[in-house]
Amino acid sequence: MAFIKKTLQKEEIALFARQLSLVADSDVPMQQGLAIISERNRNPKINVICQDVTDRLNQGVSFHEAIRLHEAVLGKLFVEMVQAGELSGNLPIMLERTAASIEKQMETSRKIRSAVSYPLILGTLMLAVIVLMLFYVLPMFNDILTSLGGDMNPMTRGLMNFGLFVSNNFIWIIIVIAVIAAAIMLMRVTDRGRKYVDFLKLHFPWFRKINRSDIAAVFARNLAMLIKSGINITIAIGMLRGIIGNSIISEKLRQTEDDLSHGERIETALGKLKLFPELLIKLFSVAMETGGLDRTLEKAAEIMEKETDDKLERMTSVLEPLMIIVLSLLVGFILISVILPVTGILNSIG
Repeated sequence: MAFIKKTLQKEEIALFARQLSLVADSDVPMQQGLAIISERNRNPKINVICQDVTDRLNQGVSFHEAIRLHEAVLGKLFVEMVQAGELSGNLPIMLERTAASIEKQMETSRKIRSAVSYPLILGTLMLAVIVLMLFYVLPMFNDILTSLGGDMNPMTRGLMNFGLFVSNNFIWIIIVIAVIAAAIMLMRVTDRGRKYVDFLKLHFPWFRKINRSDIAAVFARNLAMLIKSGINITIAIGMLRGIIGNSIISEKLRQTEDDLSHGERIETALGKLKLFPELLIKLFSVAMETGGLDRTLEKAAEIMEKETDDKLERMTSVLEPLMIIVLSLLVGFILISVILPVTGILNSIG
């Protein structure tokens, strides 16, 4: 069977996890439960997965092995949690926790999109105003100046020439922008390009702290979930490498996994990630000794999520007035460039 390559939406994966959790927690055989899910689901990808997993279960393949064949669609977290749940006998609980974890990530993503949407709208409006001024207002005033027998000063003439250049080469400018956008999209497909984009996410001003806090929250919450399920911390960190969403951090997690397997203390190994505050690293060390690491990680995830929310609010509160000021200055500059020559001519006439 040819498997679907494109992943599902996170909402659909969370819903599928909850549906499977209900089936696993009931007396209904998994094959029959998958048939019920398929009948009540309109997504063809889910239906293909249900049918294929059912066929493999009938052939004697274990549930987690059948699900693993669809990792490209369901994601690594889903597959690893199904395996951990089936092997530990806690499949319903693990599927429920998987759904909760995915929904928490969705909530954080929605907050980030909401925080950046207003600045993006304002930026688009700012660009539209500038284009309107350059393409329509400046040429109109040029005609007025010509009719009055005046001429533009160097500043106004520079703006006018820039507007004419953009107008005359508009198609080429669009092509160049499209080529650059396509190159960026293609770059993200390659390993080297993906690493570069992930590096920018961790170091780009404005967004680096937000991205680091978000990654830390995802890491802590999922690690707590795996440890609570009885999975060794070294193995759990190895599982997280594929779901953390950043290749740079993923490579660091590989080193963390190696460090822990060689007996390094957890606060030292996690400290090298440079994701968590020093206080939380020390708490991890104490929790590891007392056996409460999963609860400490959950608390750390809550702290990191709140920190992400606070940083988003601060970023939005700074960006909004800043963009309004920039827009006002640009429009004012263009208006002054236009009005000054007209004022000079009127004064000379007077």
